[in-house]
Amino acid sequence: MAGHTDNAIVVEAPMDLVWTMTNDVASWPRLFSEYASAEILGRDGDTVTFRLALHPDETGTVWSWVSERTPDPVTRTVTARRVETGPFAYMNIRWEYEEAPGGGVRMRWLQDFAMKPGAPLDDAGMTARLNRNTAVQLRLIKAKVETAARAGRQLEGKRLLVTGGSRGIGRGIVLAAARAGADVVTCYRTPGEAVATLEEELAGTPGKHQVLRADVADEADVDRLAAACEASLGGLDAVVNNAGTFRPQPYDELGPAEWAATLQGNLTATHLVTRRTLPLLGAGSSVVNIGSTVAFIGMAGGVHYTAVKSALVGMTRSLARELGPRGIRVNTVSPGRIDTEALDELPVEEAERQRAAFASFSALGRLGTVDDVARAVLFLVSDHATYVTGQNIHVDGCV
Repeated sequence: MAGHTDNAIVVEAPMDLVWTMTNDVASWPRLFSEYASAEILGRDGDTVTFRLALHPDETGTVWSWVSERTPDPVTRTVTARRVETGPFAYMNIRWEYEEAPGGGVRMRWLQDFAMKPGAPLDDAGMTARLNRNTAVQLRLIKAKVETAARAGRQLEGKRLLVTGGSRGIGRGIVLAAARAGADVVTCYRTPGEAVATLEEELAGTPGKHQVLRADVADEADVDRLAAACEASLGGLDAVVNNAGTFRPQPYDELGPAEWAATLQGNLTATHLVTRRTLPLLGAGSSVVNIGSTVAFIGMAGGVHYTAVKSALVGMTRSLARELGPRGIRVNTVSPGRIDTEALDELPVEEAERQRAAFASFSALGRLGTVDDVARAVLFLVSDHATYVTGQNIHVDGCV
C-alpha cells in the first residue's frame, strides 16, 4: 500500500507571478508557514537541490531533509523528490499549473509516497496529515501571491537604494520592491550564502538590480555606492536606510568603543548615505529610515541601540521639514520583533523561548514578518503616500 494526496487551489493572479513566487525555493520560508529555512545546495541545469528545515516541534526537535526539484516552464509542471527520505520509503511530488476557466491559475499539488516500517505514522495516517497541512499551506500561498498581484507593479519605473539588503528585513524590502517593479541597488558588508541566493533571486526578477559590497559606515564606501547608483540608474526615487549594527551590552560594561561603533553603524551611516545620495533625489522622491520600537519601550542591554534609534526619529522629523520644500519626503518605519533568520541561528530552545515571549508581547499574538515591514516601506516610497512625511510608522503588532 502507498499514500497519495491530490490538492488544488485557484490563485487569482497572473501565471508568471504564481510560477515565479512558488518556484523561488530560497524564499519559501516567507511563503510557507511550516519552513524555518531553505538552503540552496546546488544547481544542475533546471534542477535545484536544497535543504528544508521545519520550525522546532513540541520537543524542540528540528526536522530537515534534502530534496531536489525540477521546474519545466514550457509545460508549467514541476517534479520533485526527497533525496533524504527520513521516515518515508520514498516521496515524489508533482506540481501542475494551468489557467483556470474563470481566471487565475489552478495550482495542483500531488504527493506520492510510502512510509518505512516502524515510522511514526503509517500510509493512511500520513495521508491524512499531509492533506490537512497541504490545505493550510495552499491557502497561505494563495493569500500571499494574490496580495503581490494586487500590489502589482506599484513601483514600476522607480529606482531604489536599500542598504543592508542581503538578510532579514533588508532582504525582504529588496525582493518586495523588485517584484513591485522597481530597479533596486542594495549592498552588503560580508560575503556569504545570503548574498549569493539574493543575487540568484534578483536575477530571476525583471528589472535592473545590483548587489554591491559596501560598508555604509565608511564614507569612501558610501561615495562608491552612490556613484554606482548614479551610473546604473541615473538617479534615485527612494533611499531606504536599513543597514545597522547592534551588540547587546549591559550599561555598566558599555565602553566608549562599543558606544562609538553603534553610533557609527546606525545613525552616522544613515547620515552618510542620505547626505551623499541627496543629489540623486528629486521632487517626489523619499527617504525611509528603519528605526525600532525599542526606542520607545526601552530594552535592557540596549541603551546604546535605543539611543541611536531614538535619534533617528528626530533626524527624520527635521529632515522632513528641511527637504519638504524640495518635494522630498522622509519617514521612519519602526519594526517590533520580526521573525528573521537571526532567530533560527540561535539554539533551538532559546529561539523558541524568544518566539513565545515576543509573541506574547504583541496584541496580535505573533511575531512580525519581513513582509509586514516591507509592505509598509513600499507604501511610503509609492505614489500612494505623497502627503506622508515626517512620520514614524510602528510595525510592531502593538507591543
